Amino acid sequence: MGTPAKFATSFAAAAGVLLASSTFQAAEAANLAGRSVKIGCLASLTGKGAEWGQAAKISMEIAVQEINAKGGIGGIPAELVCYDTQTLEAEALKSFSRLVERDKVLVISGPCFSSEFETIAPQLDRYKTVINSYCSAKPGLSAMSIWAFRNTLTSDKQLKPVVDAWVAEYKPKKVVIIYDAEDAVSKGEGAGVLPALFKQHNIEVLDMLTYRTRDTDYSAQVTKAKSLGAEGIGLGSCYQNAGAIAKEMAKQGLNVSVVGGACAGAPGFIEIAGKAAEGAYMSTAAWLEDPRPEVQAYMKAFLAKNAGKAPPYSGPRAYDIIYSYKHCIEKSGVTNKPADVDADRGRIRDCLAGLKKFPGVAGEITMDENRDGAGSSAILKVVNGKYVNMAK
Repeated sequence: MGTPAKFATSFAAAAGVLLASSTFQAAEAANLAGRSVKIGCLASLTGKGAEWGQAAKISMEIAVQEINAKGGIGGIPAELVCYDTQTLEAEALKSFSRLVERDKVLVISGPCFSSEFETIAPQLDRYKTVINSYCSAKPGLSAMSIWAFRNTLTSDKQLKPVVDAWVAEYKPKKVVIIYDAEDAVSKGEGAGVLPALFKQHNIEVLDMLTYRTRDTDYSAQVTKAKSLGAEGIGLGSCYQNAGAIAKEMAKQGLNVSVVGGACAGAPGFIEIAGKAAEGAYMSTAAWLEDPRPEVQAYMKAFLAKNAGKAPPYSGPRAYDIIYSYKHCIEKSGVTNKPADVDADRGRIRDCLAGLKKFPGVAGEITMDENRDGAGSSAILKVVNGKYVNMAK
């Protein structure tokens, strides 16, 4: 495995020039030292989760740029130090260790995927540094360490209202579940969350069919589902696989609706599936067409940096994480002195654990007793090639 590319987003130089006359007084007032406040990030810029990681990184850069344009964190420019996890567990753990031990970041945003989060979390009590995921959705993972946080909704919270709406419209009596047996959140949804939700609606699960993450041929699973007379398909899948499954269903004439969870509902699902995506229901932890001015300002900035392509919910959730870090660094007594890095990390952790109704573009951030974000989610349905929020 090669050395991960470092993507250091440092706005410190430009901000430092602009703030030269006022930085000392602001830093002294906030009791911060140093030339920059280092925030680490872990983003899947390549691999199966590229769309999620790329959106998160762009969003964090936007937040850092905005913060530095308004005086930084306590008068000190923020610096984002980011590594590509390649959507690989071993790479995520190696990059996490590098951020903590070599780069000496105060806090880390990411990783995205539950498999990555699940690999890092058992190490957190030793490293004593916060990670805060913007899209890990497998239930229960934050309980692994008091340093583990997730500013997102777990897939059970996301999927319940979506399945309720899907069942109300299509009224399936028997379904087949198809899920990725290797991806943590997809397996959690396919083997645990979806069966329980279908049971609540007295829907018979005819079979539970699996595939591997790198598979590209889903003809056998679709053929089996069609032969069983499935009236609907539950997907525990990321968007690339979900889109390919939907296309295979259309190819074989399996004209039934699908419902998918946390990773499936990215814009990439529609791009891959095309017309086969129509009528699908998907969950999300952020609604990008929310008319609130702060949401639309974020979207304008993001679209300008991403060739007009909208993000999955990792984008706004990652953006909000950076602002919550700014809040906690400024309000919890962080000094930003090298000798105080361990104490500073603990102060940030305690602040985050008590975060209640902190404003964000993805909605208010409230950490529950498990350090998972709480709040509302949208119910997405594909209509005429676009996601429409059915929760309105």
